[in-house]
Amino acid sequence: MSQENSTQKPGFFKRVGNYLCAPGRQFTVQCAAPTQFINKTNHDCIQEIAIVGNDLPNNDSIYNEANRKSIGARIFDFLTDFAGSSLMFLLTCAILVGWAIAGGVLGAPDEWQIAMQDGSSIQCYYSDSLLMRQQQNHCNRLLTIIAQLRSRSVTFDNLLRYTQANNPSLSTSELKNLAEKIPKNSVGDAAKLPTENAYDLICNWASDAVGSLWALMIYMGGIFAWIGVGHSLGFSDEWQLYINTGVAVELTFTSMFLQNTRRRHMLYLEKCLKCIQQADVDLEILLRQTSGDNTPNPIVSIKPHPVSRGIRIIDYYGDVIGTGIGLFISVCVFIAWFAIGHVMSYDDNWWLIIGTYTGLVGFVDGFVLRNVYFRQDKLLDENFDILIDSDKAIFQYLNLYLPEQNIFRKRTFSERLSNKMGDICAHPLVVLFSFCVVVGLICVASGMNWNTTGQLLCNTPTMIIEGFLLIVLLHAHNMSNTNRRVQMHDILVRRLRLLQYTRVSTGSDGCQVVNEMDLADISSNEKKS
Repeated sequence: MSQENSTQKPGFFKRVGNYLCAPGRQFTVQCAAPTQFINKTNHDCIQEIAIVGNDLPNNDSIYNEANRKSIGARIFDFLTDFAGSSLMFLLTCAILVGWAIAGGVLGAPDEWQIAMQDGSSIQCYYSDSLLMRQQQNHCNRLLTIIAQLRSRSVTFDNLLRYTQANNPSLSTSELKNLAEKIPKNSVGDAAKLPTENAYDLICNWASDAVGSLWALMIYMGGIFAWIGVGHSLGFSDEWQLYINTGVAVELTFTSMFLQNTRRRHMLYLEKCLKCIQQADVDLEILLRQTSGDNTPNPIVSIKPHPVSRGIRIIDYYGDVIGTGIGLFISVCVFIAWFAIGHVMSYDDNWWLIIGTYTGLVGFVDGFVLRNVYFRQDKLLDENFDILIDSDKAIFQYLNLYLPEQNIFRKRTFSERLSNKMGDICAHPLVVLFSFCVVVGLICVASGMNWNTTGQLLCNTPTMIIEGFLLIVLLHAHNMSNTNRRVQMHDILVRRLRLLQYTRVSTGSDGCQVVNEMDLADISSNEKKS
């Protein structure tokens, strides 16, 4: 009697439904650190068994970094990475300088201003998609690495207990001497990025300056000054063009600078992670050689936060703008815009249409980006805390001195105020408010038959707030990035301490730990990409 196959392929409408519901889906990150297999008959024979991607269940709700992405996703990732390169940022700066020179030569006509506004709106529109993609990729990458570190931490806990039980404990004086083996600055300065040349120095300084409360105050001061001169200019269309042009320059510079800053910071974190992973591998090999235990590193799951229906809608929208779907919609919109150019005789209203559309969409995108970033950062903080707690438990069991952790200096009032403003901008109700504002502006412009003044009313407030949100987002990134560097610095020091302890307690040569580790990658003289 044959058994009916229960795994039938879903029907067409079911597949279409699954595809439409896919954006915004929450994923559980699951992976295990590759196991360093030790040949029990020959301890010098080491083989890495990468169980990541092989022993994990095939489930659409599980994110696995080893899964091969589609060609479209790989192309999008390449464009995202290229957009954050130093070449693109310097090219953007050159275009802004060239545009300013052209304005001086031509006498700053309206067409010159509208060209900047449209170009900036289109660039920021695409930058929102690239920033969302960059944000999602970085979060998934860091969660995967945290899962691998937690996976090896479980193995370390088990194997160190075996080592402790089968080797004589070190005395208090020996533990104290061991704690002083690693010089305090041997693994670099975690709170500051090293610099290789003048470009690095300028970018590090600009990142702190542009993302500061002072930058927000200067930005808002310029807005109030513009409002102050409105009466003398009769609150005319020309008056609105002035602020739109100024904000357009700020949006173009800040969005490209944010992409470049994120890319440079992630490259630096990748170097730190390589040192941590190397220390992890060395410690795992030594412990397995001592114990003869080849139990694979366990799979660790990192579950996402439960979300409400409103958050699910925000994530859906965020996924749409951060994938090829958003890119396809954008291409269709721009094709339609070009198609109606001849009908509208390529007049001022035609030029303003695309700026109005991208301005309204970019306004909502700014709030969505901040909301998604806030929740992803919170998830990363929670899982770093779990990893730190597991390390502390190991040190406590071994009665080993815990390395001195980097403690942040007390935040200034401006930093605390700026951080609070960022939290407010990330609230889901604020995202809903932004959508309501867009609907209201559309109704007002429709009542004005979408004339020049009506379109400028849609452009002006949305561009001002979007510029404000980009500064807030850069500030949030700077604070989070400093926190990540300090966390990874401390993780590396703890791994080196455990490696040194294991070598001393098992009779290995523990005095050469620091020299054997390639710590140059995160020292103060490190070359940074």
